[in-house]
Amino acid sequence: MFRQILKYSFAVLIVFSTIFSSSALTLDEARELYKAGKYKEAAPVFKAQLKRRPNDGSLNHWYGVCLFHEKKYNEAEKYLKIGAKRKVLESPHYLADMYMAQYRFEDAISSYEEYTAALSKAKKQIPDSIGKAIARARRAKLMLQYVERVQIIDSLIVDADSFFKYFKMSPESGRIGTNKTLGIDIPENTIGYIPQRGDNVFFGYPLEGKGYELCTKNKLIEGKWSDIIPLPNGVNTEQDEAYPFFLNDGVTLYFASNGEGSIGGYDIFITRLNLENNTYLKPENVGMPFNSIYNDYMMAIDEMLNIGWFVSDREQIPGKVTIYLFIPNESKQTYNIDEIKTDIKSLALIRSIRESWPENADYTDLLQQLDNIKEPQKETRPDFIFAICNGIHYTKLDQFVSLEARNLYVKSKELRKNIIQIETKLSELRSQYAKSKGTTLKRLSSEIQNLESQLLTLYPQPENYENQARKIELDNLQKEHR
Repeated sequence: MFRQILKYSFAVLIVFSTIFSSSALTLDEARELYKAGKYKEAAPVFKAQLKRRPNDGSLNHWYGVCLFHEKKYNEAEKYLKIGAKRKVLESPHYLADMYMAQYRFEDAISSYEEYTAALSKAKKQIPDSIGKAIARARRAKLMLQYVERVQIIDSLIVDADSFFKYFKMSPESGRIGTNKTLGIDIPENTIGYIPQRGDNVFFGYPLEGKGYELCTKNKLIEGKWSDIIPLPNGVNTEQDEAYPFFLNDGVTLYFASNGEGSIGGYDIFITRLNLENNTYLKPENVGMPFNSIYNDYMMAIDEMLNIGWFVSDREQIPGKVTIYLFIPNESKQTYNIDEIKTDIKSLALIRSIRESWPENADYTDLLQQLDNIKEPQKETRPDFIFAICNGIHYTKLDQFVSLEARNLYVKSKELRKNIIQIETKLSELRSQYAKSKGTTLKRLSSEIQNLESQLLTLYPQPENYENQARKIELDNLQKEHR
């Protein structure tokens, strides 16, 4: 019996020691955790301290910030308000950010302005980011009054790095993907769009130190692609522009930007190409519910099925995004706030897709049409494109009828490769020549002249061989048809 009592007492002692050790953090230790961003670990200490000092401004601020980072906004508000009342400098800033997350934009503006006033009084510099935050809050406040009445018919949470796989568009609407899935040399970690005709690709191109800008590549002869070309004026800014998509008219462009006009992160914009001067009209924010204070991007519309997609991380699940499927409106229709029974914030945030459905809505047939779309086959690049005559183009060597013509064409291809190699070498030598002196300069000069002479001899040869191959092949084709 004594051993059992001793064993039980020992177990209880372990339990109590664990409990007390977990709550034995000092206030200073909790503050260090707070500074390190470990808010969940620091919060219990601040909460315990507040029982003894409920009016302490700093404790209220610290605990309120911890709750804010845990997205417990309703609880956080009480403590951050006390912090602001006790003149804790950063409390109004966190209050404003919290109000933004709750779509309480008027309160957010007031708190940001209170924060700037406190900074001015403390003779501290007001960061540019605060002015931008106030501008975003004002735009969002106005946008909330004009939420578009759009039917969101489905949603799907998917991996953020492969969302494009779920855009099952009809072939007439083009293709969306990466360099691997599209089979085109565009930068990794960027999403490209190819229209149905397949003669160009649009994508966000990463610029060193300047974010992304919208660019294109045009398809050339023999399956090659042009150099990267920025889109005409009117679209790209100093911020990021990416995720392009064109309607079938080739003029209407949807894209995402986190620059001026955004209410937070990426927003979706629309613009149109002015064909008269080859510039884009001023982009317009497509508004709510498509855009939120989070990242919203990659709007695509299948005009054949009258279905649209866009992507958002408003659910805030790490590594995941939500794809929303919607029915595009022919013209924008907005909710009348005075007539709706649902909270307009709920409609703006798409908290429930069923709230956007009209009475007796049935999307079964539409979704079935979408499921019936076959995945587009990956584009296969031809080995080459060699025009024999009008209407006859070879893309493989085994199409040649004449062995002699085939060998001449192969020789022309080898010569073109040789020319490229010599040109590359010549460019390197010229670069060295510009930095050299003395005997090295003379040696490089001699090598450069020698290579330039070789090129002058080689340049006309590939075309000559191709012309010979073309003539011989045509002669053989004519003999076959006699």
